[in-house]
Amino acid sequence: MPWHGARRIQIYASTLVPGPLQIYGYREAVRTYPLARECGHDEAVLPNGVPVTFVLEESVLHHQVGGHDVMSAQFSHLLGVLHSATNLSVSLIPLHAVRTPVELPMEPFVIIDSQQVVLPVTPVPVVLEHREQTARYTAAFARLHRLALTGFSASQHLSGLLNPLAPTSTGLANIREGSDLPCAATV
Repeated sequence: MPWHGARRIQIYASTLVPGPLQIYGYREAVRTYPLARECGHDEAVLPNGVPVTFVLEESVLHHQVGGHDVMSAQFSHLLGVLHSATNLSVSLIPLHAVRTPVELPMEPFVIIDSQQVVLPVTPVPVVLEHREQTARYTAAFARLHRLALTGFSASQHLSGLLNPLAPTSTGLANIREGSDLPCAATV
């Protein structure tokens, strides 16, 4: 990911927990799927001291990856990130969010310094640098961020999702070995 030297990063995730927020077990489970491996799902380290804003669709958390223990640990990690005083800001768009057509979920993307947009949808991520293209994604990120729960509200919502998490009756979608994950899982 070309974010080395970045001053500000914005990450929108609509398919899986983004690499920088993944715990080890989640990342390893995702890597077992061929398309995720092909799409370079290894970028997990962000540059130090750079403010990063994440907007996650709640649906990201409903894809069962790596089993109940892994998902519980991933939820707990996200809760910890929400409560920590770091450069990371995590917000969550709940499934029940009322949306207009321009606010519907999109493909995952990363905005770097409002100058580049990275679309990790192929084995070699597409990088957009044309001002009109980056402006569209920057505007989309702002719209999606306005829909999202932040701070205490996001923490409460995530806690509510964690509590009923049980191995047999979660209603979470299972990702099976060999299923086709989109390369978008690499964000």
